Amino acid sequence: MNAAFTVDIFTPEAAALQTEATYLSVQAPDGGFGLMRGHLPCVIALVAGEIVLTLPDGGKKTYRCSDGFLEMRDNRAEIFVNTCEEVR
Repeated sequence: MNAAFTVDIFTPEAAALQTEATYLSVQAPDGGFGLMRGHLPCVIALVAGEIVLTLPDGGKKTYRCSDGFLEMRDNRAEIFVNTCEEVR
């Protein structure tokens, strides 16, 4: 079974990222929030902070993003923020 789902990050300038992940961690006003494949559809307000992706190969990628929102549906997480940059 494929445990991955699609994650897209969009800024006003462009699509900043399109990848597959097995786990997604974001910062919401009430604290951290995690999503996996099969999560129920939802819309989540995001506060500025880190977005952490666990990749299908087990690696992790971290992005520092501004506030915005996330929509999860049909095993696709679409994140809309003003700014986003990879933390290296």
